[in-house]
Amino acid sequence: MLRHLILFSATISFLLSVTSSTVTGQEGEASYYANKFHGKPTASGERYNMWAMTAAHRTLPFDTKVKVTNIDNGKSVVVRINDRGPFKPGRIIDLSKAAAAEIDMIKSGTAPVRIERVELGESIPDEPTEYFDIKVQRRRLKGYGVQLASLQDLGNLIHYLDKLEAEGIANVFVQIAYVKKERFYRVVIGGFESRETAANRLAELKRRGFDGFVFTMVGTEP
Repeated sequence: MLRHLILFSATISFLLSVTSSTVTGQEGEASYYANKFHGKPTASGERYNMWAMTAAHRTLPFDTKVKVTNIDNGKSVVVRINDRGPFKPGRIIDLSKAAAAEIDMIKSGTAPVRIERVELGESIPDEPTEYFDIKVQRRRLKGYGVQLASLQDLGNLIHYLDKLEAEGIANVFVQIAYVKKERFYRVVIGGFESRETAANRLAELKRRGFDGFVFTMVGTEP
């Protein structure tokens, strides 16, 4: 296993661009929002409505309409993209609860689906390029941390960090790790002096809709 670790926080400026790809056909796993997210802001600025036919996708432009078909039972629903996610490996779309009910996946929680684009959102071009001004400083961290996500796409990383910032979550770091020559961006919070303090922070984050685990941090020299 090849692993190279770099920790950096949001603190010296550099400019990067991320190009979103559009999807005409995609298969993978679908999930749906938990009830606790009802009324909370989405990445588009709208508030999530569990009864609306909406969904989160990692790259499709906002307001794009897609047909989501449950491969297990053939049931389908058309939803409008208004959020970013899901960020768990293998998952390609996060549906509102109402949309999930339409394709009969409430009980199972997840389902294999096929996504087909019906209408591209007009507010964002087909191949948008987004520019982000980010502050980066290499840090040496010790103690304990909480890992919230492990992402491979830089665009997903930016949107996830933006979500954390909107929630007022501080002391966020990104660990760049190479595993079997594949690059991962690990979003972590740290470093805490004790495992108990880190566990308490994780419990508080879970109450706010985030998930993760506690780990021992190893600082790296610049």
